[in-house]
Amino acid sequence: MDTASQMRERIMAYFKGELSKEEEAFLYAWIKESTENKAFFFQLKNEFALQEDTDPLIERSYAELKSKLLLRQQFPSVPRKKKSSSLFLRVAAAIVVGLILGGGATYLFTSKPVEEVKVVWFETKVPRGEKSQLLLPDGSKVWMNSESSLSYPSNFMAGNRNVKLDGEAYFEVAKQQKSKFSVQTRDYTVRVLGTKFNVTGYADFNRTETALLEGSVEIIRGKQHLALHPGQTLQYKDGQFIMGELSGGTSAKWKDNLFDFKEIPFEELVLRLERWYDVDIEVKSDDLNKIVYSGVFKNAETIEEILDIFQLTMPISYTKEDFRKFSIQRKKS
Repeated sequence: MDTASQMRERIMAYFKGELSKEEEAFLYAWIKESTENKAFFFQLKNEFALQEDTDPLIERSYAELKSKLLLRQQFPSVPRKKKSSSLFLRVAAAIVVGLILGGGATYLFTSKPVEEVKVVWFETKVPRGEKSQLLLPDGSKVWMNSESSLSYPSNFMAGNRNVKLDGEAYFEVAKQQKSKFSVQTRDYTVRVLGTKFNVTGYADFNRTETALLEGSVEIIRGKQHLALHPGQTLQYKDGQFIMGELSGGTSAKWKDNLFDFKEIPFEELVLRLERWYDVDIEVKSDDLNKIVYSGVFKNAETIEEILDIFQLTMPISYTKEDFRKFSIQRKKS
């Protein structure tokens, strides 16, 4: 089975016109296998356009390609040229495949006026027990925490640098003076030019929080516009905003496998453990949720080692019910 790096090389070779017909057929079949493969292909297509600085050329070549196709439909006797420049072939191939995958082939091969192509959203999901790093087409870097999803539109490089986040992610945004970058969460939108920040927006945390490490951001909810400066956090909970100071618990150390928390509810701690270690934890004593936790530990430690530490520092005991199932109860005095 081809690895992600091998597929990256194969796709980039396709854009450069270096694949054989057999290799192209394999690539087409692979793209059709799943929406993830399709999204990966489009991501690399955008990267290729960005690296080669061919965005204007792609638009011109598309118009030229469409004109030639229409000309051949109206005048079948017009002889076809046997050779074309390799650059045109590369760009035209990328356009044709992109339009076919995006549902635009109907307009390419008919004489009807070209209509605006429907915007498609590409989604990346990270399962429980894992973390992932994503490079967006504009060069922005995103570290995604476990059980999170991030979506971006197919016209991302056309000025629509708007992503949707469900879960938690740390962003290092590439600065573009004429194009603002925004992160849409279930409670508000974070708008930036170029900066480093962390956004926590898990639905079961009952809050959405942004922590700014560098630069500046604007938080937008309806008519409310709130500015955030480095070292500040902004939390939306129970219908209101709460401004705070940056602490270990919101400094995105999780992306480096270090979990540093300051006064988080025990209930949230359990939810985080379930996501990080891909386990299920049942809290059998409701009053434990009143506990507020502060502490530091490494993700390299096993779930059993973490729970052993908790038994020493909190009034709890735990039982391993199954391979990935645990229960926690108040320690008997």
